[in-house]
Amino acid sequence: MNRSITYFTLLALPLCLNACTAGNSSYPSLAIRDVERVRGTAQPVEPQSPPAPPPPVSEELDVKIVRLLADAERAHKGFLAGSDSVSRTIAAARETTAPADEWVEAQVALADLQSLRSNAVIALAELDQLHAAERIAVPQSPTPSATAIAAAIERIGDWVSEEDQLISRLSEELAD
Repeated sequence: MNRSITYFTLLALPLCLNACTAGNSSYPSLAIRDVERVRGTAQPVEPQSPPAPPPPVSEELDVKIVRLLADAERAHKGFLAGSDSVSRTIAAARETTAPADEWVEAQVALADLQSLRSNAVIALAELDQLHAAERIAVPQSPTPSATAIAAAIERIGDWVSEEDQLISRLSEELAD
């Protein structure tokens, strides 16, 4: 059976090839057509003028950044000064439980310390708003104003991060 299929296939193959090579086929030519020839009327693009440089930091914004940095620094110094007292209060309350006066005093001292932290966070939030407004106004690239605001945000963010770590450590000590 397989032998007969192979035999007929070999006989039919030359007939099929002959049909493919017939001279008067109706298949389209693969030569380049007139529509495909390169013709053009492209004009050179006129160069655009470079964008104007962004304006420098305004005096009003600079004063606001300096004020917010000073507020945050004052809050951070107050936080650090208050943290020693809170640390001593928590150390005294370490072996007590919820109803004890020492434990309650330690909770209140920790809450006071967190409120001192909030003053730096308020300055950070104002700078975040200024930065967002500046980036929305000029989204293509950071302006000198956005860069100055970002530097202040980073500085205050470092202080707040330090404060967060201290509050977290003191909270853990109180929980132990």
